[in-house]
Parts: sequence; structure tokens; C-alpha cells
Amino acid sequence: FRLQRPHPFSVVIELVHDAIAQAYEQSHFKLMVVLTALTGPEVPSLALRSSMTREWAEAARGMVCVALVCRPEFIDPHRFGVTMAANFGMRANVFVTEAAASEWLLQLK
Repeated sequence: FRLQRPHPFSVVIELVHDAIAQAYEQSHFKLMVVLTALTGPEVPSLALRSSMTREWAEAARGMVCVALVCRPEFIDPHRFGVTMAANFGMRANVFVTEAAASEWLLQLK
């Protein structure tokens, strides 16, 4: 899934949720989500990261592994979202390049 243009963050959360749900429905269990078009000063708070990660994990149903690609300023240095995803039963990771995300997805079994 690739975000083609900037959207309000609430819309991005919903679009990613829908992409994960669609991947699950189509039995695609590895998904790269590219959000490099996301711009602006709105870096998600820890509360928002937790909330969106919970929503995305519910859509993944423990089956869809998600590699998220975004600009560095949107990545929490402690990878809070990755930890929360694991706590919610979703395998996920975050990257600044599509190449790194693709490599991670290819290594998953």
C-alpha cells in the first residue's frame, strides 16, 4: 500500500487499517505500507501510536506482517509502535527505505 498524497493523519490511520484488512481478506500475509508522502508537523503522540497500532493489529488478525516505511521524523527512537504491535499480536517493523522494508518482509517465514 502506498500513500499517494498527503492526508490528515486520522485519514491515514483509516487507510492503513483498510489496506491491512484487505491484505488479510486476500490472504496476503506480508504487507509493505509506504507513507513517505506523509508530511507536516503532526508527529503522532504515544497515545495515538498505541491507538492506531491496536486498530491495525485487529485488522491484521495475527496473520498480516506489516513493514511500515516513513520519514525518519515519524519514527519513535524507541520503536514504541513496533513494541505495541507485538503486544497486540501483530508482527510489524518500521523503516526509512523500501529496500530495508522489503528485505525484512522477505526474511519472514
